[in-house]
Amino acid sequence: MTVDQVIAISGTPGTGKTAVGRALATRIDAEFIELGQVVKDQQFHHGEDSSRSTLIADTDELQDYLVSQFQQTKKQFVVVGHFADLVPKEYLAVLIVLRCHPITLMQRLAARQWSSKKILENVQAEILGTCISDGLGQHSRDRIFEIDTSDSSVEKEVATIEAILAGSGKEYAIGKISWLRTLEPQLIHQIMEDRQLPSPSQKA
Repeated sequence: MTVDQVIAISGTPGTGKTAVGRALATRIDAEFIELGQVVKDQQFHHGEDSSRSTLIADTDELQDYLVSQFQQTKKQFVVVGHFADLVPKEYLAVLIVLRCHPITLMQRLAARQWSSKKILENVQAEILGTCISDGLGQHSRDRIFEIDTSDSSVEKEVATIEAILAGSGKEYAIGKISWLRTLEPQLIHQIMEDRQLPSPSQKA
């Protein structure tokens, strides 16, 4: 494995990480790793968070596992998961953070029949840009890019990532997507302060 051969794709659940990651891996003939599945298959967790119906990932074990995989081959990897930022910087080419308008995200998660509490937590995380903040805690700004998937397609998003990898990612530099700037203040207050989801019929 050589330096800069891992494309990490992060984002709030519902932004399209898995579909985009699989399509990209197929397109560039890369190995595909879905972190949530690895946590389950390898039992890299500390049990379940029953209030959220999610496993509590052991990120140290997961990171060690990733490094062992990277060192076994010279192939590229596409690693997806909302904590994909844990890919060590010495292996990272880019960290792509997929974003989605909070109303659209709410509708996508509701279609999965998630609980209102779980949807609310993820919509709040998207508004705050939590995955961007996590990425900045591990990697330099010039390696992190964000793509709005609210009204897009997997094919278009894969093409955008290929353009970023080719050096044409300036317009996707972090900081250009801010739901705090674009959402109505009343809606932000309802979601963040009152902890209430808007009507599912509300338009994005």
